[in-house]
Amino acid sequence: MPALAFETECRSDQKIAADFLSFLQSDSSDRVAYEVEPTRLTGGFDARMYRYKLIDQEPRVLRILRPEREVEELLYLQVVHQILNQQSLKTPVIHRVCGDQSVLGGVFAVMDLVPGQPLDQQDPEVYMSVLGESMATMHGLDVRPVVKSLRQAGVPDERFLSPSLHRKGLDLAEQKIPWASDLIGWLRDRLPLDGENLAVIHGDYHGRNVMFDNGSVSGVLDWGFCISDPAMDLAHTTNLYLIVCPQVDPAFLPHVRDTTLDGILKAYQAIRPLNHERMTVFRVAHLFSFLAAGAAGVGPEFIRKPESQRDYLTFIEQTTGIRLSPSA
Repeated sequence: MPALAFETECRSDQKIAADFLSFLQSDSSDRVAYEVEPTRLTGGFDARMYRYKLIDQEPRVLRILRPEREVEELLYLQVVHQILNQQSLKTPVIHRVCGDQSVLGGVFAVMDLVPGQPLDQQDPEVYMSVLGESMATMHGLDVRPVVKSLRQAGVPDERFLSPSLHRKGLDLAEQKIPWASDLIGWLRDRLPLDGENLAVIHGDYHGRNVMFDNGSVSGVLDWGFCISDPAMDLAHTTNLYLIVCPQVDPAFLPHVRDTTLDGILKAYQAIRPLNHERMTVFRVAHLFSFLAAGAAGVGPEFIRKPESQRDYLTFIEQTTGIRLSPSA
């Protein structure tokens, strides 16, 4: 799968390393120095990630979010990671969070380094089978302990739990995006809002976010966590291969992406059933979020490109029969 670049970078890697060390030194009375300076890791379009090691400490990862992202997101994920680890889902412990954007140009977190290599660096057959099987296994977990722990931690249902989560999102969209009122009504009628068939949802499940070591998954990174229908994850993965990857890397050959997606879905279906109707509805919802962000001039550069916006509009119109006019 092609890399999804974090495009807008005002500070060099060398500047990030120096500023981060100054921050650590100002926060400690002990001597703080790098044994291994920060090295850029392959990341998505939402964050810059670095591996580093301080003298006499374990290797860690520094994750810096885009400037428009809020510290509350990292504080929420800190709680989520702790709870998921309690349920045997391998997520990196987040040790500290900083909300001062002036330090590194965006809010950031320090977390454990997960051993291994990204799954997409493995043989294609291993990649497809492990990604599909591990996603299906994740979707088969009992969500009740997760929901209970999040509620005990004071997290409101509308922050993570369907149907409250999706209803809140649709309500906000209705207020802020008047040109999409017909589509929002279409989604209200079709999104699974009955609170049934709930699963742990990653939100961006692909081979760069799944780490693989010694023949098994060693950790899962970059959670856009919620509790919802499994079709939500499957729809995102489908859009990633069929629409997003070609936008990011036109050299990503159609037969390669089609074969890869087919292999992932077959591996998933060997464990859990696919609901293609719900997957299609969530594909529309996912691309609508990209369309709305691009029309508002926010989000990663590739979703704001006119050709990308046309791709989203075309799929939505062909699927729903609704023609949108974001510029209206």
